[in-house]
Formats: sequence, structure tokens, C-alpha cells
Amino acid sequence: MLELKNVWKSFNGQDVLRGVDLAVGQGEFVSFIGHSGCGKSTLINAVGGLMAIDAGELSLDGKAITEPGPDRAMVFQNYSLLPRLSLLANVREAAKAARPERTSAQTDEVVERYLNAVGLWEHRNKRPAQVSGGMQQRTAVARAFAVSPRLLLLDEPFGALDALTRARLQQQLVDLWQHESTTETVLMVTHGIDEAILLADRIVVMGNPPGPSIIDIIPVDLPRPRDRASVIDEPAFRMVQERLMALLTAEEPAAA
Repeated sequence: MLELKNVWKSFNGQDVLRGVDLAVGQGEFVSFIGHSGCGKSTLINAVGGLMAIDAGELSLDGKAITEPGPDRAMVFQNYSLLPRLSLLANVREAAKAARPERTSAQTDEVVERYLNAVGLWEHRNKRPAQVSGGMQQRTAVARAFAVSPRLLLLDEPFGALDALTRARLQQQLVDLWQHESTTETVLMVTHGIDEAILLADRIVVMGNPPGPSIIDIIPVDLPRPRDRASVIDEPAFRMVQERLMALLTAEEPAAA
């Protein structure tokens, strides 16, 4: 579905993405993990069409990615909601802009479905400043699914949330992806080892410059659905956790 071939990107003479090769299949959930500055967010932004690469190829279903499109949707850490619009209007405007072929009634149905799915329908007329950070991020997730993308891109979507809210939203996200949407594939940037294991089918470990961007790709051999309370005791969970800890510890930047 998604293919990256020898992708390079630099900023101010510093290579951030260095020869990235990766193929992502339909229906996969792939997490990217690594230290700050290793290129995780740059890679997600390039796949989203928000940033041009310097060299290599990025393609979705065989078509080059050169700009944003309705086949991809992004969820950022900072919510990125329009402050003057209600939660409903934030979701509706995005859904309407991305899918102009829908009738007004169809758009309304989609918006209501996803606001209900994240438990925000009764708060739909509030503005972002009137709700909590968790509710704002749930709105951002509903907005992304309402666009009906084939590929969902998540850039540390739960990083600013407290532990309890983060756990609830992680489960909501997986439930929406698997049962409530037409979205096929998910890519997620995270700093959380346990989060990556809990959510992903594969974990792409990214290294620091000047070495190759991808230093390992680890499959997560855990059946779905995954119950947080019990999965952490599974041998497969512990094996991946230990492997990630070893890789990330070896990649820790030297102290200044």
C-alpha cells in the first residue's frame, strides 16, 4: 500500500532521513520510535505530503506522494483545532472539505457518528477552549476518521495527555480503526515503548544521525484485541520491550 524507497531529507546541511526503505501493507498498524531528532515526525510529515523529500520515492498505491490528499489524515500532539469553531464545526469543516462529493446529510451523518464514537456528541457545541485537552484530542481523532482516509498518520497524538486519558484514547483509537471506519492502515510516531507494543503490528526503530535512519523493524506477535492489563505479562510483550530498551539505550545521545 505504502512504499518508501531510499528516502533522504536534510535541514541546514544535516541529514535527518537517511536512506529510508520501508513497505507498509494494507491493514497494518506501524509505530515509529526513537530519540528526538531521529526523523520520526519528518517521515510522517513527508508521507502526509506536508513536506517534500530531497531524494528517493514515496508512493501510495503506486502513485507518488507530492502533496496532501484526502486519502491521508493527520493527528498531531497539539490538537490543531480551530479555536473559534465548535467541536462539531471543526469535524464538519474538515469532512466537508476533504469529501465534497458527500451530500450535506451524508456529511452530518459521518460527523455525528464519529463524535458519538469518541463520546463527545453532547459537547458538540462547545469550543476547544471550553473542554479538556483529552476532549480536544478526541475531537481531533474524530475529525481524522470523518475524512475517511485510507491512511491515518499520528504524530505523538497522546504525548500531552495524562496517563489515564492516554490509555482510554488509545483503546478508542484502535476500536475506531478496527470496527467503525474505512481507514485501512495507521502510522504512529511515539516515544512510548509500551504504547508502541500495545498498538502496533510492527515497530520501526529509528536511529540518530549520521547512521541509517532505520536500525531495526520488530514484529509484535500479540493477537488482537489486546487488553492492557493482561498483555504486559505476555512473554511476547516482554521480549519486544527488552529488545526496544536495548536498541534505544544503545542509541542514546551523548551527554552535553
